[in-house]
Amino acid sequence: MTKTVLFDIDGTILNCHGAGRLSLERACRDVFGTTGRMTDIDFQGKTDPLIIYESLLPVGFSRETIDSRLGDLRDGYTGYLSSLIDEHEVVLLPGIVPLLRELNSIESVIVGLLTGNFERGAAIKLSRFDLGGYFSFGVFGDDTADRNEMPPIAREKIRALFGHDIDFSDMVVIGDTVHDVECGKRSGTRTIAVGTGWAAREELLRRGPDYYFADLGETGEVLAALTEALGLEPVEPAT
Repeated sequence: MTKTVLFDIDGTILNCHGAGRLSLERACRDVFGTTGRMTDIDFQGKTDPLIIYESLLPVGFSRETIDSRLGDLRDGYTGYLSSLIDEHEVVLLPGIVPLLRELNSIESVIVGLLTGNFERGAAIKLSRFDLGGYFSFGVFGDDTADRNEMPPIAREKIRALFGHDIDFSDMVVIGDTVHDVECGKRSGTRTIAVGTGWAAREELLRRGPDYYFADLGETGEVLAALTEALGLEPVEPAT
């Protein structure tokens, strides 16, 4: 039976130390002439489109106007990000590459992304460490502004791309924010919260993830949690 493991990016796989935020601010100013309320917004766990809506709706822009220019903003954002990603200290978080290698070696597991990033922005960030090849598909901010809609979209994409009907109980969402945990629990997926982002451990645990790790550095322990959550045979990580 097919299973899937879905990774958030920022704070879970890597930390761009503000490159994404600065790129979005510059693009927003170029396209709309203002960043609106963006400087007051906590980006944690939010999709790129939602950040734009929360920034501009309160200062008088309509949803229709924002949507009509969102493509231009996305193009500007990814243009800035392509340059800024090389100027910022981008950190690959502990255990990511060994874990992705192990998961990709399990035939019944599809490894994907579930991220609020625009798809092109996600690719730019992952390219810094040549990680894109580990992910067979993804759900992005281009697909929806609402993270809670992402697990159902992932299910639809798996059906369309791989021909498998997958239960939510056969999915694991891994992320560093309460929004990652909540979106999984809303659909009935398993959830792993990781403390490598900006949310406090206590805040994440209050949302009731199935598992919590301070980071993903202990590949064996994380693999054990994943195989247990998905009902797979235990996997011994390669040495």
